Amino acid sequence: MVITVMDAAEYRRMADVELTHWWYQATRTLLRQFIISELPKDEQSSSRRFLDAGCGTGATGAWLADFGSVIALDTEREALNLYCQAHPEAQLIHGDISAIDLHDDFVDTALCVTVLYHGEVSSPAAAVREMARVVKPGGLVCLMEPGVRSLRRSHDRVTHAARRFSRRDLEQLAQQANLDIVRSTGAYSFLIPPAWLKSKIEKRESTSDLDNNASGLFGILGFIARIERQLLRVVSLPFGLSVIVIARKKL
Repeated sequence: MVITVMDAAEYRRMADVELTHWWYQATRTLLRQFIISELPKDEQSSSRRFLDAGCGTGATGAWLADFGSVIALDTEREALNLYCQAHPEAQLIHGDISAIDLHDDFVDTALCVTVLYHGEVSSPAAAVREMARVVKPGGLVCLMEPGVRSLRRSHDRVTHAARRFSRRDLEQLAQQANLDIVRSTGAYSFLIPPAWLKSKIEKRESTSDLDNNASGLFGILGFIARIERQLLRVVSLPFGLSVIVIARKKL
């Protein structure tokens, strides 16, 4: 079977809207909320190394440069070219998330956003084990993937999605890599009903979510996401259109 990687045109769409699309803005803020609070307070940012695993164009992970140096890894040269244009301070690695060209215990945190669901990732478990390998003892692995296993949308076809995840799925991947779960939650739960309806209307179409509604219904979706983030400060959601697991490597 031949597995097709994400369309090059989708990477260009990502690069064009990463600063303005409501979902990217909300996701960067959400990830900051989850990750930065778990970093050692006494550690100098100049000494921190972050891995943006399956980085794409940097839309969800390049912000880590505010807190240390970033290593950006992707299999697609077009993605890395676009990443470099927008975020030239990063170190780029062209390679496979399941065979990361870094030494053991090399980075403080590995971030992986909407990568494991791709068809080209033959073994999500192997990819998480690799991220765990390159993270220092006590360091973090942050996984964020599409949720609701049964949902199949036109955007999934554009990005060649092979799978979606439940919270438990991501927790098991982290635990199998000998990581301790710090946080597990759903996110963007309010998007499940419209996404389900959209999947029924679109049927077999292949269209990108990035082609329209960048403002999030004139700011309404961003506002709801902000309310959900406040809720996530005190509780975890059982499900969401995205699922997130933060895990720590054993000392």
